[in-house]
Amino acid sequence: MSPKKRFEFAFPDIGEGLAEGKVLELKVQPGQRVKQGQTLAIVETDKVVADIPSPRDGTLVSFGVKEGEIIEVGRTLAVLELEEPDSGGGEAGMEEERSLVGNLETATSAELPPSREGREAAPAGPPVTAGTTAPGLGQPVAASPVARKLAARQGIDLAAVHGTGPGGRVLRKDIAETAENGRPPAAGRVQPLSTLRRALASNMERSNAIPSAVIHELVPVEELVALRRALNEGRGGEGQVPRLSYLPFFLKFAGLALREYPLLNAAYHPQRQEVEQFGEVNLGVAVDTEEGLAVPVIRRADGLSLPQLQAEVDRLAAAARGRTLRLEELRGGTFTLTNYGAFAGLYARPLILPPQVAILGLGRIHEQPVARGGAWAAVPHLPLSLVFDHRVLDGVYAARFLRRFMDLAARPQELLLL
Repeated sequence: MSPKKRFEFAFPDIGEGLAEGKVLELKVQPGQRVKQGQTLAIVETDKVVADIPSPRDGTLVSFGVKEGEIIEVGRTLAVLELEEPDSGGGEAGMEEERSLVGNLETATSAELPPSREGREAAPAGPPVTAGTTAPGLGQPVAASPVARKLAARQGIDLAAVHGTGPGGRVLRKDIAETAENGRPPAAGRVQPLSTLRRALASNMERSNAIPSAVIHELVPVEELVALRRALNEGRGGEGQVPRLSYLPFFLKFAGLALREYPLLNAAYHPQRQEVEQFGEVNLGVAVDTEEGLAVPVIRRADGLSLPQLQAEVDRLAAAARGRTLRLEELRGGTFTLTNYGAFAGLYARPLILPPQVAILGLGRIHEQPVARGGAWAAVPHLPLSLVFDHRVLDGVYAARFLRRFMDLAARPQELLLL
């Protein structure tokens, strides 16, 4: 009989800049055999809810973490017992195994599939016993992401809900039943930030430390409004191509302007005091989701047509709100646009997404009075707010970029000549 060897599986870095994740569910029990690729745990990271697969065949000896706990990258997630011949490496072999698991993402092309809301019903878990205790006082309540959303939306205290999922986990149906039977009063309590919100908070603190400057401008866009209206004639009906929003135009203008002013299409590395200029224009688009802000990336945006840009915006926004974005769709951004004007606001000071060096805020298009031929006319205007890293860029260079963007926005027919 082949000797058995223990293998410590460390939680891998499955997202750019990921430092930790929250364990939502452990999918197997100690003593249970697992196959390579079988889901061991479901972990919420700062970007996605991901299934963490087993890297090897074997038998689960133990988990190094409990449901509801935070696990840091590199910490042991699970210990497996492998039925493989011993290579004779002893402790050295174990150390080699430990060093490999941290490179799970680059060691395989397999994609970690995101968790699906409303996933297929799993077999009912064992009742809560002394071996599977419910959360104690002050500990987070085990609940599915959807259940947490519904509870927050309806003002239901998760601690007062009886969970029917594995290990007493609160499910969506538990929230629905509680709402139907009369919700318990929501007690005032201190609630820890979600994994995503903690990541956002950390990023915002880093961004706020950047010595940045902002330029506000206002550009007339009556020709853009007329062009978009003309292009949308016959679009948007059933079976027809989607209508164009303003965002594809803004993306196109930014991409073309960045070609001429490449210092804004760059990253700054303060530890090395180096500026990295990128050969591609990969534009990040801020998307508001129920879980928080996400910034998916449209690659080589300057080379895409308006319909192609619209299709990418729609696809990535839907994936962000459904938490089905692939990790590579969140990486590699070289410049970011935030279209807060689609909701409200004229001017703002959006925060730069490090290590990028600039971000462009787009305000609400609105009519402004303009004197023409001795009379007043109501003309649509677009407010702009360009925030840039003053360590890398001077104000004149940034203003010239913004001027080029404004020229394109004021005369969008120029796109035909480029």
